[in-house]
Amino acid sequence: MAGQVAAREEYLDSMVKQRTEELETRNRSLEGLSAALSKYLSPQVYSSIFSGHQVAEIASKRKKLTIFLSDIANFTATTDKLESEDLTAMLNRYLAEMAQIALKHGATIDKYVGDAVLAFFGDPESRGVKEDAVACVMMAVEMQAKLRQLEMEWIDTGAERPFQVRIGINTGFCTVGNFGSPDRMDYTIVGGAVNLTSRLEQSCEPGSILISHATWSLVNDLIDAEERPALTVKGFDEPLRSYAVRGLKAAASTEVIRKELPGMQLFIDTGTADRAEVRQTLTKVVEDLDRS
Repeated sequence: MAGQVAAREEYLDSMVKQRTEELETRNRSLEGLSAALSKYLSPQVYSSIFSGHQVAEIASKRKKLTIFLSDIANFTATTDKLESEDLTAMLNRYLAEMAQIALKHGATIDKYVGDAVLAFFGDPESRGVKEDAVACVMMAVEMQAKLRQLEMEWIDTGAERPFQVRIGINTGFCTVGNFGSPDRMDYTIVGGAVNLTSRLEQSCEPGSILISHATWSLVNDLIDAEERPALTVKGFDEPLRSYAVRGLKAAASTEVIRKELPGMQLFIDTGTADRAEVRQTLTKVVEDLDRS
């Protein structure tokens, strides 16, 4: 009798161990799948879905958002002389750097359309309409500064015409949510405010940022911007007031430090760089030179 009990307990322990191993394997598989899916969604959207705050069904709502749209000016002409491998490397590096800056400032990245980037602030998370607008413009300023750094790298790799990016920003009410079919949907934004952002981006000078009057009214206490001639664009009856962003007011007196010598290139954007970190880096470089 005791032997039968021991055998049964051994059998049960074996079954529990087997089921535990199966559950652990399944959990690892689900974690891997979840990590893979997260790369196809903006972190905010991914988090809201997996936390249960967002339901995967056709639904939308009206919200006041600040919309960001950028693309590379004269992309075809810029890339005509590049081999496909070099073009792919440059484009992926560009998009990776822009995405990192966007996520740092809290943008919801809607989609990449070739070389274009569509993002917005205010959903599914919002810090307030003004704060969202400020974050968006500050993000754009940092992106253009980063592109000036990348320009030097790309010239060194043989690119004759490095990327120059146009950025349009607008604030307005949009319809945001899941669009599509029950089997295949996309979390995105639609509406006149999105179209206006596109018109601003198309009217922007390469390497610049153009914002609407609605956005300017929210950020003008922090952002240095110059009003441009009114725009007459397709789809809008009234001329549009727009402003070219020069930078942050607190950094209006800053400059870009650029030094080039044989075997050396130095680029410091004093408006966006962490000055303490720059000093530490330069000190280490000098120490390394003294030891060499």
